[in-house]
Amino acid sequence: MLSVLSLLWSALCLQAPDTLAAAVLSAPRDLPALKPSEEIQLKAGSASGAVNLSDAVKRFTGVQIKDYGGAGGLKTINVRSLGSEHVGVFLDGIQIDNAQNMQVDLGRLSLEGLSSVSLYNAQKSVRLQSAKEYASGQALHLTSSVPGSDCLRFKLKGGSFGTINPSIVWDKRLASRIGLRAGAEYLGSTGDYKYPYFDTTLVRENGDIKSLRLETRVCGTLDKGSWNIHLYGYGSERGFPGPVIRRASGFPFSAERQEDRDIFAQLSWIQDWTEWYSTAIRGKYSNNYTHYATHPEKNPMALPYDLHYLQQSAYVSAVQSFAVAQKWSFDLATDLQWNGLESDAWQNASPRRLCFTGALAARYRADFFRMDAHLAYINARDAGTEPARSAWMPSLSVAWEPFEWMELDAFAKRSYRLPSFNDLYYSLMGNSELRPESAFQSGADLYVHSSSGVWHWEGRISPYYNRVSEKIVAIPTVSQFRWTMLNIGLADIAGLDIKGGVTAEEGDLSASLVLRYSYQRALDHSVPGSLTYGNQLPYIPLHSASSDIQLGWRAWTLCWNTLYNGERWSRSANTADYYIAPWSVSDAQLSRCFELNAGLRKFSISASLRVANVFSYRYEIVQGYPMPGRSVLAEVSLQF
Repeated sequence: MLSVLSLLWSALCLQAPDTLAAAVLSAPRDLPALKPSEEIQLKAGSASGAVNLSDAVKRFTGVQIKDYGGAGGLKTINVRSLGSEHVGVFLDGIQIDNAQNMQVDLGRLSLEGLSSVSLYNAQKSVRLQSAKEYASGQALHLTSSVPGSDCLRFKLKGGSFGTINPSIVWDKRLASRIGLRAGAEYLGSTGDYKYPYFDTTLVRENGDIKSLRLETRVCGTLDKGSWNIHLYGYGSERGFPGPVIRRASGFPFSAERQEDRDIFAQLSWIQDWTEWYSTAIRGKYSNNYTHYATHPEKNPMALPYDLHYLQQSAYVSAVQSFAVAQKWSFDLATDLQWNGLESDAWQNASPRRLCFTGALAARYRADFFRMDAHLAYINARDAGTEPARSAWMPSLSVAWEPFEWMELDAFAKRSYRLPSFNDLYYSLMGNSELRPESAFQSGADLYVHSSSGVWHWEGRISPYYNRVSEKIVAIPTVSQFRWTMLNIGLADIAGLDIKGGVTAEEGDLSASLVLRYSYQRALDHSVPGSLTYGNQLPYIPLHSASSDIQLGWRAWTLCWNTLYNGERWSRSANTADYYIAPWSVSDAQLSRCFELNAGLRKFSISASLRVANVFSYRYEIVQGYPMPGRSVLAEVSLQF
């Protein structure tokens, strides 16, 4: 409340008169910030063969995407073995939140309208972050592109498994300082791909999806400031094909269905009042509805469930930034969030949670040295429960640039993850005995780069160590909707990320090669002498790697991507029953751009053909959920 009152006082006392001059959001005292661990620019991401958000991030070092297969399968991100609950997914600085299960489905998010996708393991060292950003163990930042000049873009994708994916985006300049972007996207797929079933081959059933996404953004600039309003609507109806196990003949594998409706409205206002004082106000309201049904009339083996869930969330954030001296700056961030969940599930609670998050951050910048430190605090109280859960989360990161071609970074931080509503209260998956999860993270980073003539190369080596106390692990049971929640207790995670790349450009020719490798030893150290002590945590490969090759000639682009995951286990008991074999898949894409002039109007046309899993390798990311074999996706887009 004090932060909000102080911001209102600033607005009355420090507002500069509006002018017609071009607005610039200045940061006069902010020196270069920490580079993200991985980043994809939208244009580069599209060119490299990424057709959706999960495709864009699955090749990042230290990242695993848990994918249940098909266009409608759940897709969540895990970074450096901490679990998806420790990864904050932020859209323009505001977190995409899910208090019900803390699983953000990347399959519901689109690359359309984004300018970049960035992953941070250490703290993002920029001004005016929300307290929730400081409190996140890792952060995946999605940055929207600013609407440009008036234009209309149509895009149509279609291919294997009955996939049809049209979209439209309209950019309109409403005034000299105000821009509008409106878009819509439809996705339909039957998901009927073939897969091996013991001694035969079957077709995946009940894996279809129909979804519609609508978005509108209005953004503008002020005198040394900017504002943004974002409206989002998403609706889908999909089937859950279920795991592939031996069942009685004559019964379908699954008849489970789920309907979703997600709506949110978010806004932000960032302002430089003086050379030394800046503020940011952000707010969001979201409304998420889910209907899950097992339809036992179609599958007599299914338990009879017909459940409805309604989750609501309200969030407000106020941040103040002070540039005390040329090299020092301080931020004070306060966030307040309310979450509520209603359900008609038998004997289930209707939980309410009020969560306060605060952070005090300090930054020091010198010519060749950077230091960032913050202390975050979280206090969450669930209505009708025992005393609130709270924790302090310190963080320190330093960076040194001894040479123009070399940078050294190191960080240490603590993060804290609250049990979700499902973890605690819901009878299908909840465990009221769950304890909160705390993580200590540390890491270092050596980055080198050089350019010579047409060549540019770079390399990065990043060792790290994480320790998670009372680690909460979500294990799927007989469907994607029902999970078993367990406290593993203590997990030690040691790893190494390596990335190297080289690019060359000469005239009409260009070429690039990026290689990535990750080593992760994530061990269960809960109970010495137990059967699981010293075993690898579920779904964490010891070795993983990826490669991206891109060749360009004039308007043609050819991409080849390969992804490798080593052996894993689906349980902490690393036995043959839970063993998942290593796998490697390759994707290829050929694209071509055209520029046409028709009188005073200029048209841009692009076309591409993508072949996923070129060698039709049969594999599973989640045990019991076979992934598709070879598939083809064609795309045509028109902009004018």
